[in-house]
Amino acid sequence: MNKESIMKEKMRLVKWSRSLKNISYDLWFQPFHEGTWGIADVIAHFISWDKFMMENRVSYLLRNEDFPKINVDAEAINKEASNYARSGISKEDLIVEFISVREELVAQLEKIQPEKFDHPCPGKEHITLSDFFVRMIDHDLKHKEQIESHVNN
Repeated sequence: MNKESIMKEKMRLVKWSRSLKNISYDLWFQPFHEGTWGIADVIAHFISWDKFMMENRVSYLLRNEDFPKINVDAEAINKEASNYARSGISKEDLIVEFISVREELVAQLEKIQPEKFDHPCPGKEHITLSDFFVRMIDHDLKHKEQIESHVNN
């Protein structure tokens, strides 16, 4: 997938997320299944990981540096996102924040040279930058499908 397509896919979720403003408050927090997240948790999860991507991936790409060698505690990031979603922030404010953060991420992607998407990720030579972002898009779509299924049940 080329840079342009990646950016369009990342922005497609922004357009879709606006429709979530019509979801009832009860459904917004209701878990998909016993012991799982609700819609609010997923939106906060998107925010957390987009911020992580900007701080720990895209910013390094823009400086032509290898990704930092950090221990990524995905469980802690996800727990923090869920806590944030349930901290009292309104549904509307959480959606607006997601849109703002996602737009910022895409604006940063815009600054990356298109040919870099065909090259290996810095410090992760087993995967191209394009493949890396396609995985992120697939992750977005998995959560979008969870939400849509939950809303339509």
